[in-house]
Amino acid sequence: RGLFDSHPHEISHMEREDKEGGFLGVSPNLTCVNMMETYLLPTAYGGMGGGSGSGGSGGEGIATATANRADDDNESGDTQIISTVRDHHQLPSATLTKHFTINSPYIRAVVDATRVMKKMKRLQSDRPDKLSPDTLSIKAELNVWSKRAIILHDQSIHGGGGIKVNSIIDGIADSAGRMDLLKRLELEGDCDHAGDDGEIYGEDAYTLRGCLRRMESIVAEAEDRYISTKDDRIRPSVDWYNHVLGAWARSDLEGSLEKTKQILRGMEAYDANLVANGANNDGTTSNHDNLRQCWASPDTISYNSVLYCLARDTGNNKAKEAEALLQNMKDRYRRTRNAGMRPDELTYGAVLHTLAQAGMAHEAETILDALEDSGQDEGIVPSLTIYNTVLNAWANSFQRNYAPRRADSLLERMKFLSSTGKNPAIDPDTISISSVISCHARSKTRRGAERGEQILDEVLKLYSEGNARMKPDSIMFNCAITGWTNISGVENEQEGLPSSEIPAERAEVLLRKMKDTQLDVRPVAQTFNIVLDCWAKSEMKGATERALKLMREMPSYGVAPDECSYNSVLHAMTKEKDQKWVDCAEDMFQEMRGKVSISEITYHVMMNIYGKSNDSDGARKAEQLLRSMEKEKLNPNNISYNICIDACARRGDHRKAESLLEEMISLSDPQCQPSIHSFASVVNALAKSGDIDAVTRAKEVVRKVEELEYVSPNSILYNSLIDCIVKSGQNNDNALEAEEILLRMEEMHRAGNSHVRPNSYAYSMVLTCCARSQVPGAAERAERILINMENLYTEGLSDVVANSRCYSAAISAWARSSSPDAVERTFALVDRMEENGTNGSPHGKPSAHCYNACIHAIAKSQRPGKARQCRDVLQRMIAARDAGFRESAPSLITYSTIINACAYAHGTESDKKDAFDLARTCFQTLLDSNEMEPCVSSFTNFFLVISRHLKPGQIRDQFAEAVFLEGCKRGKMGKQVFNNFRKASPSAAHRISSEHRNHPADWSKSIRTDGYKSY
Repeated sequence: RGLFDSHPHEISHMEREDKEGGFLGVSPNLTCVNMMETYLLPTAYGGMGGGSGSGGSGGEGIATATANRADDDNESGDTQIISTVRDHHQLPSATLTKHFTINSPYIRAVVDATRVMKKMKRLQSDRPDKLSPDTLSIKAELNVWSKRAIILHDQSIHGGGGIKVNSIIDGIADSAGRMDLLKRLELEGDCDHAGDDGEIYGEDAYTLRGCLRRMESIVAEAEDRYISTKDDRIRPSVDWYNHVLGAWARSDLEGSLEKTKQILRGMEAYDANLVANGANNDGTTSNHDNLRQCWASPDTISYNSVLYCLARDTGNNKAKEAEALLQNMKDRYRRTRNAGMRPDELTYGAVLHTLAQAGMAHEAETILDALEDSGQDEGIVPSLTIYNTVLNAWANSFQRNYAPRRADSLLERMKFLSSTGKNPAIDPDTISISSVISCHARSKTRRGAERGEQILDEVLKLYSEGNARMKPDSIMFNCAITGWTNISGVENEQEGLPSSEIPAERAEVLLRKMKDTQLDVRPVAQTFNIVLDCWAKSEMKGATERALKLMREMPSYGVAPDECSYNSVLHAMTKEKDQKWVDCAEDMFQEMRGKVSISEITYHVMMNIYGKSNDSDGARKAEQLLRSMEKEKLNPNNISYNICIDACARRGDHRKAESLLEEMISLSDPQCQPSIHSFASVVNALAKSGDIDAVTRAKEVVRKVEELEYVSPNSILYNSLIDCIVKSGQNNDNALEAEEILLRMEEMHRAGNSHVRPNSYAYSMVLTCCARSQVPGAAERAERILINMENLYTEGLSDVVANSRCYSAAISAWARSSSPDAVERTFALVDRMEENGTNGSPHGKPSAHCYNACIHAIAKSQRPGKARQCRDVLQRMIAARDAGFRESAPSLITYSTIINACAYAHGTESDKKDAFDLARTCFQTLLDSNEMEPCVSSFTNFFLVISRHLKPGQIRDQFAEAVFLEGCKRGKMGKQVFNNFRKASPSAAHRISSEHRNHPADWSKSIRTDGYKSY
């Protein structure tokens, strides 16, 4: 029955079948099979183990067993190691293969086993009466072919962990080298039986898909023979299907997951039919599209193979499918108590890994808790690997605020269980600590970054005290540094934050600590790249210089900059506007050509530098790089084109942007198909162009999107269209047109289109359009839209918040309207905003802009009592400022608008006196302020206040001349200011004009830099 049919202490499938059915006896193929499996001994250590029902050569189900290198048998020393040994930027996969070796002895072993297999097949053909295929020989054939498939795998096992394999066999570093060696050894060992083309089995035998087809063919032929003969000697075995499952699971070919699921469903259907109809029934099942008809019940290895395929893919759906599969196994085991169906540690490891990849940490920890509670019943005690996988799940969790607490708690639990002896094997190691640090780092908060660094310092202390298990490595340092990178550019680095607390500074300190410590740890390229990325994200002045300086220091650490290093520095340069940085980027780009390989990413970053620069020729230079990519044997894609379109949009060159878009549509390369971003950028370019037909052409772009099948309209596209309408300013129908687009977005969202979701920006643009409209009823529509926003938020549309900008636009719409109720409506909206601030509503809180719009409405009204109303608003603003709402503080515009309102106040003499007093107070406030000073408009309007509200005479003349002299001293005396001064005091103006035929330049020196906009 072969040397590897069973584990030492477990009964094999075949022995069990023999005892139950009494049909097997001794296989006549036993001698050949024993020789084949003996030759395959060097490959057994690299095999895929798992399950307790079948072992050795039958255990091909899942790639999670630790294998030895078999270095003693390595004659040439040429070895390929496929390993999850941790790289320098990613946490380890706790459940994937630890070592998997393909070396020359491995390939020689497969060649020798293949030679014996051929002899066995020849004997079966020549002596069918004495020797015919049976269950054991089919199993052995499948074992050989599965080993061949491993040799021919281009990128063996990289599930979830992203492992890249560099195979080195006889000096050839790719899968072609393995195939050539296999061919050469087979020709040397079996030349007499080679085909005319010099190959033993034909080209299919030297491709992965060919091996898989051959295995399926072997199984299908054997099944047909069993069906036709009912000969129990060739009764299909679970090991047959497990070999095929294992080969597909390892292949990572397209459709491999569905293949394994179809086989497993067929095995489950056979088992269900067998149970339903009794053990003597043949268990056949009707064929079905979702299953492959099988003649054996599944075991643990069968399930583990499918779980391994699921573990390669990411996403909640695959994780939930893995959970369901685990539950199915547990239910079957509890129902049958069949040890061959019991989930093992590899089962749990694969499921937990899948959950960890999807960030489903709650579900992962729930499985761990269940194992701790019933581990003895399940025959499994949670290992350190399982705990580390759950920690990794929390690190990948989307619950960034909650995950660090759970990771800390789980780490403490591991320490407690190991120290008390309840589970001594789970004493935390460097992987555990790195996972917890990563969990804090991914919280994207300063607290998380500081906590990650604190844990690292604690580990450094433990190691210095003699705890060798706690030796930090570059992974641990990288995780801690990443915590600072994740908040770089997020915090306001310019306001009150000491330079030593800047995230990039903290990250660089950790980097230099690696060099200073007495550890055998040195920063690697990835460590530098994380810090460089931190500087690239930083908003601190001088960040680009610091990034460039650090990259130049890398060789002194024995680390050469790679493409990622250069790209991080180039990315920092995209934020710079000075032409010197564009020149520096060009020099660095040329430097890279001689030192590192350049990918599309580098071209994209360089194109972005041109596109975002102030260089008027930047769009053309970006396009030049696009055209040069093909010459460098690089493949431009839609990102390449989008950068160029964005560059054109920034410069308002809508014609070039449209031309690039048409080029993308015409290209046959699917990688260059325009994305929704491409179309939105063209609409954005049209919005900035100011062309008379911009809106018409923008609508045409949107119509094209709605017609194309490979792209769907989204909120960004419609927002850009609304923006184009708002900026066109062609007619008074703009507000109605923009509102129609908004209503259309609402309808599409209600119809189930999740891509079109109106947000605050879309509403604020429509409200801005209403505020600028001269059409009657625009203010009423603006307020109705504002109220609708609040209702939509209440209904659950969280993207629709009526923020201060929206309120400000609605108030401005009333202020600019000719409605007699304008002042009352603006006050009502301001009252509503103040209530929002009081009751903690997410909607708009009062701001200076909103209060100013209210004052503007008062200024435009024809009612008496303007001064009193303006004073009321001003007092509200001062009270809000004193309460801590700095955004409500009165500004230059506030005081100037009040002075303007007072200038046009009318009513009784008391009303006029109030207006003059308020205007004088506001003007004096501007004169005394250290933060703002009166502008030309302030002087112009205050002279109007003097001329309209002070009686002619000596006091008025003296007062007007004093204001005039102040204006001259501040350089605010423009032509309009002097004209209003003449109205306030004709005699003083005449005298000054006689003394100064030409006004001195100093009188108006500050006018050009003055005004609301510059303020």
